[in-house]
Amino acid sequence: MVELLTSVKTIETPKKLALIGAGGIGTNLIELLVPALQRLGMTAHITLMDDDVVEAGNLGHQRYTMEDLGMKKVNALVSRMAIEGNAIEIVAQAENLRQANQLDGYDLVVVCVDRPEPRRLVHALHAPWLDLRCGGDGYVMLSSESPVALVNHMTPDHEPMSCQHPGALEDGNLEFGFAVAAAYGAQWVIQHMRGNQPPVQAMGSLTYGAFNFPAVSEVSA
Repeated sequence: MVELLTSVKTIETPKKLALIGAGGIGTNLIELLVPALQRLGMTAHITLMDDDVVEAGNLGHQRYTMEDLGMKKVNALVSRMAIEGNAIEIVAQAENLRQANQLDGYDLVVVCVDRPEPRRLVHALHAPWLDLRCGGDGYVMLSSESPVALVNHMTPDHEPMSCQHPGALEDGNLEFGFAVAAAYGAQWVIQHMRGNQPPVQAMGSLTYGAFNFPAVSEVSA
């Protein structure tokens, strides 16, 4: 009897990533991430979630052009970045994050919006998540590995905030904290997909350097 040995190649299941928010951080993150995944030969299913439309005030710090004005942000991004037959599948979901079940089934979630409510929905997930924020030239990164007390302390109620300080653009001062936050996001996703330790948390300013988070004991007091 001749025993036939059959070699079976394991097909990797693509990671499902949800990217919440298609503003200054989100657009720069996706444009860093997709070419990197392609270069590394990784597969992924990426959902872009945001219900906003492209406005003239978005140009310059968000990755849109004059031709995108009036389009849903996620549709504009997907129409530019999706390539038929590519191992990186990008899907537009033109809606805001309002309920936890919108995040069902994702392996990784990155939130980069300017409101606390969707951030808190992400913070409650069991899947790995990343929370990216910026203001002017400042940036903040919190993750599912950050202490819960610290995450809660850093997520107070507040009104929606732009990544550019009020009046900055009118004064001719566009600041790039969003770009640093986006780079942290791309690094986090890549390291997670490689099975390595991703960045845990960071906070700082392009002008003043890294900042220290409050100690967890202080936060809990």
